[in-house]
Amino acid sequence: MELNTLIIIGLGIAAAAVTTWWATYKKSSLHQLTDTLEDAIEDATGIDIELDEIVDDIVSAAETIVGDIHESVEDSLEDGDSLKEVIDDAVETIDLDSIKSMTVKTLKLHLKELGLPTSGKKADLLARLVESISTE
Repeated sequence: MELNTLIIIGLGIAAAAVTTWWATYKKSSLHQLTDTLEDAIEDATGIDIELDEIVDDIVSAAETIVGDIHESVEDSLEDGDSLKEVIDDAVETIDLDSIKSMTVKTLKLHLKELGLPTSGKKADLLARLVESISTE
């Protein structure tokens, strides 16, 4: 069996395991995380807030992105693309425009993780991050 095929099968098995875990434990894990965050915010600020709706929106957005990437990978595999082409198609599925809504702090964190300079205005940071992502 070809190495690319074995890698894709392995990735598929790992994705299935993660998906099963997520479907089984999502609600309780998110509830615990949300409660912990709410308590920490209240302890730090004295403000009692509810994060359930916000967390649900974030999870929904993440699930949409994962679904889009999954669909892209399936299409590429059905077309007989190489592993590199499959990965490239999946990465292109990520909406680079969503990066524009990131805060300067978040942009700098991502740039730092990539070992890139973190100085400059927001436009410079955006350009640097987009360039890095599009060349990977």
